[in-house]
Amino acid sequence: MIGVAAERAPRMYPDIEFTVAPAERLPYEDAAFDAVVCQQGVQFFSDLDAAFAETARVTRPDGRFATTAWAARELIPYFVAQYEAVEEHGGKELAADYEGAFSGTPERLSAALRGAGFHDVAVRQVTFGIPFPPLDAYAPGQLSSTSWGQAIVDTAGEEALLRAGRTVHTRLAGHTAPDGTATLPFTANLLTGIR
Repeated sequence: MIGVAAERAPRMYPDIEFTVAPAERLPYEDAAFDAVVCQQGVQFFSDLDAAFAETARVTRPDGRFATTAWAARELIPYFVAQYEAVEEHGGKELAADYEGAFSGTPERLSAALRGAGFHDVAVRQVTFGIPFPPLDAYAPGQLSSTSWGQAIVDTAGEEALLRAGRTVHTRLAGHTAPDGTATLPFTANLLTGIR
């Protein structure tokens, strides 16, 4: 993702620098930023407490922090369908690995942010619609770009991945327009705090 962003930087982000670093060891001075934003990453941090402590270190006093993490899978029809497809075509063990993407619960996030010294911590759910191209072609392609899709290919072959993609498409039939497109609701937890 950094590669794609950097490639587009001259046109879309002319004043932004990109740095790759562990969330627990940021290469910035203390109080370097007025605001820190993390979109859909906190649920993957190996040590959330350490990452938030590091966030506090690089945020100036009275600076702001905001992050998003997916809400419960059950609130997001696309993820429900994808989870079921992974479980059906990759097995329960592979599907269990899917749960990490939904570990950014409001309780876990707000406790960790308060523990790092932030105050006025708030969490709210935000739901938005995402338009999809025809799902019969999109679902298998999108699944193939994930580690779960690759694991299905590795254990059961390309045909199993295509079947898994068809399963996602079938499970979302009630959301699909006559042309095969869909606008699906996605819900995220939005966490904010002040240093």
